[in-house]
Amino acid sequence: MVARDFGRLVWAPDVQEGYVLGTVEDIGTENITVTRKDGKGQIKASYDEVFPADDDPRKTVDDNCALMYLNEGTLLNNCQQRYFKRQIYTYVANILISINPYEEIAGLYSIETINKYRGKSLGQMPPHIYAVADRAYLEMKRNKESQSIIVSGESGAGKTESQKAILR
Repeated sequence: MVARDFGRLVWAPDVQEGYVLGTVEDIGTENITVTRKDGKGQIKASYDEVFPADDDPRKTVDDNCALMYLNEGTLLNNCQQRYFKRQIYTYVANILISINPYEEIAGLYSIETINKYRGKSLGQMPPHIYAVADRAYLEMKRNKESQSIIVSGESGAGKTESQKAILR
């Protein structure tokens, strides 16, 4: 960071929230001082812990690779903002991130939804487990080779429900 970065919107580390939005207040030899946008004071962090933020942190993209700045802060923020909009799936290229809503989302796993994703390329429709499942199925049929879908996460993350959706 250089002098022109004063006032720049950035993501700074926070023990409770992971990253918080703030503006560059001071640039020292070893640390950057960031004033939090939520009004809860300032954060001093090393250069490698502060990341540039997009001008509009509420804007979301289907694929994290389309973010202007691809870093921990923007990636987590994009997934969080999508989750708030009940969009629990987000791509990172051909990898699907899913955040368990711990409640049923109407129509998310319906037959109509399955049919919408059938035969579509990844990225042609909003991110969904059905897009990944359909792609694996089509590749298996086309190439006559086994395909794998890895579902991982901590206990309660929704792995079993994801596997059920894949098998539909």
